[in-house]
Amino acid sequence: RTPPRYGHPTQFFQPRFQNVPKLGADGEVEFDADKEWGSEHVLPRVEDSGRWANIPICKPSLMTYVDTDDDAEASNKIAIRQEKEVEENFDGSEKRWNLIACAWTSASFHTRGERRHITDNVRRLREWAEFHFMTGFDQIIIYDNSVAQDDGDDTLEPVTDLFPGQITRINWPSKVCNNRPGTGDNKGERSSQYAAESSCRLRFGAHSNWLGSFDIDEYMVPMGDYNTMTDVLHDLDKEGKKIISFQSMRAWPRIDLLEEPKKFVDSNCPESCFHPKVREDLTFLQTYNCDQEEPPRKNVMPAEKQIYRTDYVLLHFVHYSTVTKVSQMNEKQAEEVGIKWKRGYKERDVKVVDEIVEATMLHSKSVVWDQTRKWEKACKLNNPAGCKVGLPFPEGMHRSNNVGNALKNEEGFTYNCFVNTKIEEKWVPKLEAVLQSRPEAG
Repeated sequence: RTPPRYGHPTQFFQPRFQNVPKLGADGEVEFDADKEWGSEHVLPRVEDSGRWANIPICKPSLMTYVDTDDDAEASNKIAIRQEKEVEENFDGSEKRWNLIACAWTSASFHTRGERRHITDNVRRLREWAEFHFMTGFDQIIIYDNSVAQDDGDDTLEPVTDLFPGQITRINWPSKVCNNRPGTGDNKGERSSQYAAESSCRLRFGAHSNWLGSFDIDEYMVPMGDYNTMTDVLHDLDKEGKKIISFQSMRAWPRIDLLEEPKKFVDSNCPESCFHPKVREDLTFLQTYNCDQEEPPRKNVMPAEKQIYRTDYVLLHFVHYSTVTKVSQMNEKQAEEVGIKWKRGYKERDVKVVDEIVEATMLHSKSVVWDQTRKWEKACKLNNPAGCKVGLPFPEGMHRSNNVGNALKNEEGFTYNCFVNTKIEEKWVPKLEAVLQSRPEAG
């Protein structure tokens, strides 16, 4: 997420290299590895060094590593040819796909801090895949992390096998080494996820015009007059936009669409909890169609997701395009293509989608039992911030209708979320129809 640094290539060298003439000037001091480190050290190849371009764990799908020990000259020719092929494929107009989605996921998983065990991903993946194929995605790449989980018995293969030629499943056994919460001194990290995202961009990005990495509880929904995300991207591409951002806000599961709450009390939940479960005859899309704000949303989370042009974004990290073709340019390169160069770089080819007329993201993150503590009390408060189940405002009613008193239903529960009419009336029936047309996972 750190903006690239600009300056002379030698500015981070030893002091004797820092006061050299400008690049290309007479008398420039050349860096000599033998002089700096001696001739007895084994140095890695440039291709394997720690530059940002080599952070991902594998080369693009059109390239292979070559053995430079036997015939360096021949190997260099192979490498140059492969680099050219990759560049041509990234920049060419004919791609195998127009839009692909990457997802690092598993049949079940533990949330950060091992606080909650989520087990509904097999059902979620089938619905999520059906929805995104219905809305214009050409291919989905699943990095299946199931075998790295504590049980490791189940995988997502029964679901991915339902979509031959549409879903590519990659067995991804890399473990999450530190699953601590993202707060405190020893923050957790998801290196397995980060590597999967980089792998997907490198292996498949050259074969698609657009790419996005998502969680399978995130739905990219066309809005307004649009019927597919392909159409949305086509119009934004004509505007010159290379990165499309979707704002994130967690949605609540509507209490009236969940299975009847089976309340329980124990040492972890002394005042009644229940396990929120989506009914078998309903979809996650409909059940979680209850955003905390009406669109356009403003109090969003710093966890946006993006779809980006693969020939423009050179490195992406979860929520952000960290390196792009323009951001890596030095001043001279920027001027040559008519771009005003600034040391403090700010991305100019990004757009946050208009949630009313273009597209929106519904974030259906699971609500689990320990988030329902005292839910009946919390959901009746005038400010129900602790209420994690959805009590939707009636159609046509807004928070602005509240004059001094919270808006409540007949049972005294405070309304806390809004149903997206477009999702409810258009996309939910379409999704139900395609789910019925395909057999269940074996």
